[in-house]
Amino acid sequence: MTRSRAVVLKQHGIDPHIVDRPVPVPGAGQVRIAMRACGICGSDIHIIDGSTVPARRPIVLGHEAAGVIDACGAGVDHVAVGDRVTVNPMISCGTCRPCTTGRANLCSTIAVMGLATDGAHADFFIAPVANVVSLPDSVGFPLGAIVADAVATPLHAIERAALMPGDTAAVFGLGGLGLHAAMLMNQVHGVRVIGVDANDAALARATSFGIGEVVDARAGRAANAVRRLSDGGVDAAFEFVGAVGVVEQAVRSLAFGGRCVVVGVGPDRLGLTVRQETLVARGQSIIGSHGYLTSDIERILRWLDVGSVRLDGTISHTFDLADYRDGLHALRDPSAGAIRVVITNQ
Repeated sequence: MTRSRAVVLKQHGIDPHIVDRPVPVPGAGQVRIAMRACGICGSDIHIIDGSTVPARRPIVLGHEAAGVIDACGAGVDHVAVGDRVTVNPMISCGTCRPCTTGRANLCSTIAVMGLATDGAHADFFIAPVANVVSLPDSVGFPLGAIVADAVATPLHAIERAALMPGDTAAVFGLGGLGLHAAMLMNQVHGVRVIGVDANDAALARATSFGIGEVVDARAGRAANAVRRLSDGGVDAAFEFVGAVGVVEQAVRSLAFGGRCVVVGVGPDRLGLTVRQETLVARGQSIIGSHGYLTSDIERILRWLDVGSVRLDGTISHTFDLADYRDGLHALRDPSAGAIRVVITNQ
C-alpha cells in the first residue's frame, strides 16, 4: 500500500476532511503505526475552531491513539512489527531540566501529536519509539487509545493532589476527564468523591458510574453545598471545566490544608475573590496540572490488565474513520450525551 487516508485540517472554522496521501515513512528512532483507534478530544474541537492554533496547516489531527506497529525506522530494536501499542502523544526533548528531573510533561519544547506534528486520525501515523507503550492483549484498542490523555491526565492530577485513603475530594466538571478522575479515586485511591456539574445528563451519568454524591451547580454556590456534604470542606478539589468562576468555587470548597488542582484550560485571567490572608491562614494550595507522564499511562494499563480498574462504558460513541465528521457532530451535540468519542479503523 502506497496511499492512505488521513483527517486533515486546512483552515480554521471549517471541519477537516479525509484526504488521500502517501503512507508516511518512519525515520530513525520512529515507528509507523496502523491506527486501530483514536479518540476525538475537546482539544481537537479547539484546534478546528482556531482557539488553539497548531504549528502548521494543513495538519493531521488526533492524539489519543492505539494500534499495531507496521514498520520500524533505523535504530529501533526493542519493539517489533505486529506489536499492539498505545502512544504518549506528548513528545519531549529528553535533555531540558524538566525532562531530566522526571517531569517530561513540562518539557520546555514539548510537541504534541496532532498539534505540532501530524496526528493519528489516519490509516497510518508516525511516532517516536520512546513514546510507544505496550498495550496488553486484555485491553481493547479503543480503551487503550483514550488511556493516553483522557485517563492519564486525571491520574496525574490526582497524584498532584497527594491524596490519602479516606480523604474527600470534589470533582468540578463531570465530562470525560472529570468522570475518569472520580472513577480512579473511587476504585484505586480509596477517596470519597463529590461530583459537581451543571448538566442533568452529566449528573445522572456520574451517579450511574458509582459517584454516590453529586451537586447541581445550577442551584448556585456549589462550594457551599460541597462544604455541607463534606463537613466543612474537601481535602482536594479538581477543576476540569476551564472556567474562572468554577476555579473560584473549587477553592472555596476546600478544608484547611486543602488543595485545588486546576486541569481545565481557559483564556481568562484568574481573578479570585478569596482573600490572600484566608488562603494563608487555611494553609491551602492552588496547583496547576498539565498532561501526564508515560509512567502514568503504563500504570493505568497495568490496572486495567489485572482488573483493579474498570472503565467500562466511558466510551460512549465509536465511529469508523470514514465517518469522522459524524464523530465530531456527536462530540459537539449536547443532546448526544457523549463522554468519549473514538474513531476506529480495523
